[in-house]
Order: sequence, then C-alpha cells, then structure tokens
Amino acid sequence: MKTANRLSRSSLCRCATVAALLLTAISPSHAADPQPPEGFHAIFNGKDLTGWYGLNPHRVTKLKGEKKEANLKQQREEFPANWTVENGELVNDGHGPYATTEKEYGDIELLLEYKTVAKADSGIYLRGTPQVQIWDWHQKFDPKRPTRKPHLGSGGLFNNSPAAEGRDPMVLADKPFGEWNKFRIRQVGSHTWVWLNEELVVDGAVMENFWDRSNPLPAKGPIMLQTHGGEIRWRNIFLREIGTEEGKKLISEAETDDSLSKSLTLHASFDHGLDADFARGDRTSYVRSGKDYVHAEPTDDVKFVKEGRFGGALDFVHKSGFRPAFKDTGILDYNSKSWSSTVSVWLRLNPDKDLEPGYCDPVQIVGNDTNKGFIFLEFSKDETPRFFRYAIRPLVSIWNPDGVSWADIPFEKRPMVQVEKPSFSREKWTHVVFTLENVNDQEKTQRGVLYMDGVRQGAIEDWDLKFDWDPAQVRLVLGAAYVGQMDDLATFDRALTEAEVKRIYQLKNGIQDLRP
Repeated sequence: MKTANRLSRSSLCRCATVAALLLTAISPSHAADPQPPEGFHAIFNGKDLTGWYGLNPHRVTKLKGEKKEANLKQQREEFPANWTVENGELVNDGHGPYATTEKEYGDIELLLEYKTVAKADSGIYLRGTPQVQIWDWHQKFDPKRPTRKPHLGSGGLFNNSPAAEGRDPMVLADKPFGEWNKFRIRQVGSHTWVWLNEELVVDGAVMENFWDRSNPLPAKGPIMLQTHGGEIRWRNIFLREIGTEEGKKLISEAETDDSLSKSLTLHASFDHGLDADFARGDRTSYVRSGKDYVHAEPTDDVKFVKEGRFGGALDFVHKSGFRPAFKDTGILDYNSKSWSSTVSVWLRLNPDKDLEPGYCDPVQIVGNDTNKGFIFLEFSKDETPRFFRYAIRPLVSIWNPDGVSWADIPFEKRPMVQVEKPSFSREKWTHVVFTLENVNDQEKTQRGVLYMDGVRQGAIEDWDLKFDWDPAQVRLVLGAAYVGQMDDLATFDRALTEAEVKRIYQLKNGIQDLRP
C-alpha cells in the first residue's frame, strides 16, 4: 500500500510491536462464539475465565477460620497461572486448583467436550462432589489396587463405594488420544446418567455424597473440572437447568425403565440375525424341520432389511412355512399355576395389499396341542379392510363347547379383542403389545389386553383362561402366513401396565434402551 510505504522503519517496528501485543491479548476472542443447542447456554464463553475460579476442595476440608480463607484466596490467585484459553478451548497444564463455576447448580443436563493425554487423570465434579471420572484407559489393571479400573474407560462415578452401581462405566466408549470426547451428563437429585461419545455408560445410578455418605448430595453446588497429572482441554461446555416437573417426569421414567429392564426376558432386534440379542433362556431362533427344531437362517421367504424401526428388521416376503420360533424356558416361562407375560413387537405392512388369502398370524404362542391352548395375533381373512385381533383360546371345551369353526362363532362370543380399522401402513411402523395376566389362576382376575401405538384397544376378560400345555413344548412363533416387516421383538415376565406400554412405545432406540 502507498500509505505504508511512507512509514519510517522505526514506525513500522513500533506498529508491529503494538499489533503483536494486541493480537496476543485478544487472540482468544477470535474463536467463534460457542453455539449451544436449543435450551442450553454456554457456561464457558470461549474467550476468557469469566464465571470460573480456582478451587481444589480437598485442600481446604481440614482447614478452618483464617487458614481456610487464606487458602481459598490463594487458590483463586493461582487459577490463571494454570488455566488459560486458547482458540476457544479451556486449557489446563495438569496442575493447580480445579476450574470451578461461580454459579451453583442443582438438577442439570451438561454437555461438554474434552481431550487429554497419556497418564492424565481428571473428572467432573457435580454439585461440588466427585465425580464423573476421566481416565487414561490404556493403563493396565493393577491387582494391588483392585478398585481402580482405568482399563474399563471413562464416565463412571468413581467416588461411589466399591461395587456400587455406576462406579464403573457399562461400556468402554473413550476415543483415542488426540481426538475429542463428548460427555452428556444428566443429574436429577442424586440420580445420574452419563453418555460418553453417545454411549450410555451410567444409567441413572445414585451418585454418593463423597463428603458425607450418610446424606444425599447437596441440593446445589458448583461444577468443577478436575486437573491431575497431565494437560486436558475442554470446549463447548453447555448446560441447561432441569425444572421440578421435568425432574419428576425423568425420575418416573427412570423408575419405569428400571422395572421394565428387570422384567425383560427376551429382545430380538433383528439387526444382525434371527437369534435374540438378549434372553434369560435360549437366544437361539429355531424353525421346525420334521419333528425337530433346527437353527433358523434367513431364506428367500424371510430376509433382512436395513430400514427397520430401529436398525434392521425382518421382511416376510411371501406366505410360507418358514416360521422362526423361540423356546419358552426363561422367556415366556409358562406354568400351570399362574402365568403372566407380555409380548411387544413392531409391524409394518398394508394388510389389504400385502397379505395373501386366509388367516395371518404375525405372532403366536403355541404349546403341544392347540386344543389345550392357543394365543395369537391375527389378521382376519374375509373382511375388507381386514380386522386385526388378539385372541386367547384356552381349553377348547371352554371357548368352543359345540365344536364349530372359529369363523362361525359370533365375534362377541370369541375370546378376543378385535380392531376393525387398524392403523397399519407401509409408510409407518405400528407398535403392538399384548399381555397375559394370571392364566391358569382361578383365584385372581384373568385378563389379556391389546395395545397399539401405546393405546389400549380392549381386553379379553370374564373368561376362564385355563390351559393344559406341556411347558417343555411351548414356543413363541413368528410369521405364520404373515407378509410384511417385523422389528424389535421383546417379552417380559409379567403383564405390563398401560403406562409401561406407553413408555416402551416412546423409547428412542427401542428395547435396546432398557438393556445394559
């Protein structure tokens, strides 16, 4: 530039020096402003240490009076020496007091990213209490320190008592050194959830009060970023406070999910095969071959598709005799005294265009003889549009004393729930749940309920639901004359409530969300 050419050498030097100083002083502000998700706000501004101070609470727990005040003051003064801001990142050199928020928080959802180095040890204190742990997960397990398990990964509530729920993460989710890790932490009361890199590593465990284990966590306290032994960088630290009503709802859902999780007996996602992902009993999917059952494998009639309700799904392409089945022991646990169970499944089809003539049963529970009991979901064969039904047929002498065909019995005299205009479609998945309650128990109310998309459709009541199956021959059978898609099959060891069925319908990732 011509103007610049007129400047003397000394002027240029002075200008360069001033510019360099200004650049050094304001460089952090050149980082882009944090962009919190909707409902969140940034508690680190990406420019300076505003809103934070230095505090290692372990250094003052035994101090009192003037000595404590002096130490607290000293830590505040030390803070900027060990914590700096670079390119929108909060950087610690592995030393000094912990970065502590000026503001105190109660129920929260916290998002943040971190990147650390080998042999570093860090963590996140919630309400001023340790801690959601950050490890160098490459460290080997030391049998001389059996409660210290860095090899299991980060995210656990390390200061919980040994063997307490949540102390160790459920999965190893850490990324390699040099990559950013993402935490999502939710805390309501003492209940704490931790996701690391989108993997759930702590599921609603109670965080113990490290300072006084006889009491719960304090109602409020600061968030603290621990430093210990190596550089750690933090960025995109966002928070939202959880209100009272939302907190109650989250706790209620957590309690429901915990109860559902404990009651789950089988889950088949159909993401990787016909076998179940989880089962209390045999996870194997079988098909009948003559008098025997053999391991089920996909055929031209039943294939896998990627576009399921949650991941992959089964696609029953044609009406066929290929009917995958799961054996009962540990899954349905039929018994002759008092039997309760629930089956959940997602279906996608247009019944009037996809199904072939005749009855179609996407799910059945069968024993050694259908005259001794038969349970099924059914699409009718004669109506247009086809009706959808849930039927519990006990001993044939109870439901059909005159020996007439099922089709000839008036609807109102059949032990079934009938939906005349079901909401099935090729464009969407429909959630179907049916329950069995107190089958074979003459002293309790016997009932079966059908739900669709979380809504109760009706109940089979005022019937003597007496069965006479051989428990060793009970099977959960899929796809009897069914043409359509199926996903996320699950069974439970009791009759679920309407609220629990609705909760399953709302699960973001399906039954997987109930499994550890």
